Amino acid sequence: MDGIINVYKEKGYTSHDVVARLRGITKEKHIGHTGTLDPAAAGVLPMCLGAVTKACELLTEKGKEYETILLLGIETNTEDATGEIVSSGDVSCITDDMIMEAVKSFEGDISQVPPMFSATRINGQRYYDLARKGVEIDREAKQVHVSNIEIISDITRCLLSQKEVFTPYPDTSLAKFAEEPDPEEGRWHWENNDIRKDENKDIPVIRVALRIACEKGTYIRTICADIGRKLGCGGCMERLLRTRSGAFTIEDSHSLAELEEIFAKANSGENDNNTSCEKIKNVLLSADTCFMEYPALHCKEKYDSVLLNGNLMRMRHFKEYIEVADPINRVYDSHNDFKALYEWVEERKLYRPLKVFISTKE
Repeated sequence: MDGIINVYKEKGYTSHDVVARLRGITKEKHIGHTGTLDPAAAGVLPMCLGAVTKACELLTEKGKEYETILLLGIETNTEDATGEIVSSGDVSCITDDMIMEAVKSFEGDISQVPPMFSATRINGQRYYDLARKGVEIDREAKQVHVSNIEIISDITRCLLSQKEVFTPYPDTSLAKFAEEPDPEEGRWHWENNDIRKDENKDIPVIRVALRIACEKGTYIRTICADIGRKLGCGGCMERLLRTRSGAFTIEDSHSLAELEEIFAKANSGENDNNTSCEKIKNVLLSADTCFMEYPALHCKEKYDSVLLNGNLMRMRHFKEYIEVADPINRVYDSHNDFKALYEWVEERKLYRPLKVFISTKE
């Protein structure tokens, strides 16, 4: 089974949990995800199946968009709401204009230090494994790019326990996707903490939602923490929803429960074969879905074998008349089935395979 499924990851699942669950649903062994999403976060997590797992690396590089709730007035050891509060600051003198100015200052190229509770590796160990052992190491700041950051809610002053008084703008995904209940018992237990416990519930905070479009490697919770530091009151991320990953959007995503139902009905024959195949076709997308920014080339029938073997190709192998070669192309066989990404090598005047999405069964 080859293709991409746009999965809606619910809170409480790790990215690897989703891989394991999807293997059981689809009966496909070769599955990879296109970038980790924290257990506390929800949203878009495209999954590559079969031969398309070769696209995972390329899809990870695609831009992402998030909607997040920023809490001003507290700092936590994880920079989000799953940690322990390490300090609280005075928000009484923080004005709306100050918040808007601070938020906008994080647009463009910025420097951030990866949090200790992250999947970054050092000497083969994940930062979060060291953090759980109480080990903190010096981390080098890295450059990341935020293409857009904007406020998408009223700026609400309230107590930490009063999250119900907060309302994002109606057209946001945060408003459409209601906050999910806590994960089932036994899942994500090691960090299923609630900062709104009794001893903290009366801490004055400012709650504001942000939409952030950024490139690979950007930590949204670090942006939230850094905004709080810039304002002098501290800050952390209360909630995170990934709304877009490359070409995949949250509106077109499918929950694991929904996928389980679709594939179970197809396997049981409960629906007629045409209906079942159509439903699976609607969720199992071709790999070219996420590479539509590249122009297409179609192989002449007599050269299909050249393409299927992943060989070098020349302009004469394609149906199109090519006057000026594009740097990267989507390449299809003569039957219009997507097979590979090829790049043009100017000095050799030929195309070489960049990624080939051909099943071992072909």
